[in-house]
Amino acid sequence: MFIFWGNIKFLFMLSESIKKAIIKDDKMFGRNGNYKTPIYNPRKHYKDLCRSDYFRALIVFRHYIKVVSDYYFVIEQKAKNIDLFMFTSSISSPTGPGSDSESVSIKLGKLQTFLVDSSQFGFEPLLLNGFDKVYCYLPSMRGEDYNKRHLNQFYHCEMEIRGELEELLPIIEGYIKILAEAILLMKNIVGKISENPSKTKQFLKEIVESKNFSKITFDEAIDILIKNDKKKLVNFTNHGNDINWKGEIELMKILKTKTPIWLVNFDRDRVPFYQKPDSKNLDKAINADLLFPPIMKHAFGGEIVGSGQRQDSAREMYESLRRQNDISAKPYEWYIDLRRQANYKSTSGFGLGVERFIAWALGKDNIRDVALYPRMKNIKTCP
Repeated sequence: MFIFWGNIKFLFMLSESIKKAIIKDDKMFGRNGNYKTPIYNPRKHYKDLCRSDYFRALIVFRHYIKVVSDYYFVIEQKAKNIDLFMFTSSISSPTGPGSDSESVSIKLGKLQTFLVDSSQFGFEPLLLNGFDKVYCYLPSMRGEDYNKRHLNQFYHCEMEIRGELEELLPIIEGYIKILAEAILLMKNIVGKISENPSKTKQFLKEIVESKNFSKITFDEAIDILIKNDKKKLVNFTNHGNDINWKGEIELMKILKTKTPIWLVNFDRDRVPFYQKPDSKNLDKAINADLLFPPIMKHAFGGEIVGSGQRQDSAREMYESLRRQNDISAKPYEWYIDLRRQANYKSTSGFGLGVERFIAWALGKDNIRDVALYPRMKNIKTCP
C-alpha cells in the first residue's frame, strides 16, 4: 500500500484498519481551538487536562503511538506482550561509574524493595521458556533529579530477543520507521501541536525514505569531537569515557545528519554490568544507542533508544561487577544463575523512551510537555 505526501511516495507497513482509524481521528482537529502548550502548574494541571485542546490532541497522538507499537511487535515481529511487575529486588541500573540513573527505593511491608527502572530482568527468564521475542509498553521509575530530559516516571517500550545485537538493530529501525509512518498520517494533529510542523514532516520523511541508519563507534565520535574543539563535551575518567547529551547533539551537527545514527561500542565500565564485552576488545561493550538529531534549534535530541547484547558468561559478569566499583553481586545471583541453565540462549534488548520520542517528533524542548501526568521528584501534583 502506497501513500503520497507531496511528491514523495511511501510504503506503509500499517494495516488498513489502523490507517483508517488514524485518519478518522485526526480529522477531529480542525481549524478551531487553542492548541498552545499550557504552562505547567502542578496544582492546576488537572484543569488543563479537562479543557485543553492541546492535551486532547496529545491524547490521540499518544494513543496511536501505543497502538502502532502493539501492531508492530505483535503482528510484524510475532512478539509476545508481557505483563510485568512494578516492584523488584534487583534494579537493572545499579550504581556504577557510568550510571546516571538512581533507583527508587520503597518499603513494602518489612522488605526494602525498588520500583522497576526497566523491564529487562523480567524478560530474560521468559525467553528461556521457548519464546523468541517479548516486549512491553510500561512505565519505568527512576530517582535522579528531574530536568528537561528526565522524568521520574516515563513510559518505556522495551523488547528482548533471543539472538545477538546485530539481529535486533533492524527490528529497532523498523519500529522507528513505522512510528514515523503513523505520525505522517496525523497531519492535523502535527499541524496543531508540533513546534514546527514542516520540520516534523521533513524529518519523518527522511526516516521513512532512509534504507538504514548509519553507525559510528564511540571512539570515532570522541575523535570527531576532539578534532572539532569540543573536547569539553567528553567526560574522561579512570573507568572509561562518556559523551554527554550536548556532545551527542554537537556530534550530529558536525556530521550534518538528518536521520538517527547509531553510536556503538561504548567503554565497558561505563555501561551496566550485564552488557556483553566485545571479544575483539574486552574494554568495549556490544551495545548501541540511537541518537536523534533535533528537528530545529533548541528542540529535543540525542539518545532516545538504548540497546545491548547481554552477558552470556557468569564469570564475565562477576568480573564486570568488580570492575564497576565492586557492585555487590548478591541482588543479581539469580540473574547470573540464568546463564547456568541448560536451555540458556544469548539475548539482546532495547528500550525506547516514549516521551523522549514524542518530544523529538513534535520539536519540544521539555519532555514534561508530552506527558499527561508528569511525575517529578519533590513536586507535589494533583492528582
